[in-house]
Amino acid sequence: MYETILVPVDGSDNSKRAVSEAAKLANKFGSTLQIVSVASDQRYVQYGVTLGQDVMQSFQERAEEILDDARDEAEKLGAKVETHFVVGIPKIQISKALPAKYGASLIVMGKSGVNGISRAILGSTTAYVVRHSTVNVMVIDYPRD
Repeated sequence: MYETILVPVDGSDNSKRAVSEAAKLANKFGSTLQIVSVASDQRYVQYGVTLGQDVMQSFQERAEEILDDARDEAEKLGAKVETHFVVGIPKIQISKALPAKYGASLIVMGKSGVNGISRAILGSTTAYVVRHSTVNVMVIDYPRD
């Protein structure tokens, strides 16, 4: 049913839970997980901020750690996995570009990886993906303890 499942990760608890849920689905349907970490390349000119190469290098190093952890977890659960670091506007990449690029028919992602203040300023990537995705979206959210 779902040959390829896209799983965006950011290191948050909800994205970790999304990896676990996606791995379960992958086992059930024989799917391959395309686990991605997307670093924003937006320049915040209106705020006078431009990200330099050193900042992007730092983003990539952290993303590789997150991707390695996600791959390890998914493989431990028996899923076939490929990982990718992508630079772009996360909500656009996740909702449109990456499903097309990897042939994904489902996106499994956490409800939110940012705190309330960041979400109010930046908007919710998950909400955008749900509204604009070109494929089905499963949103993972677990109650807080």
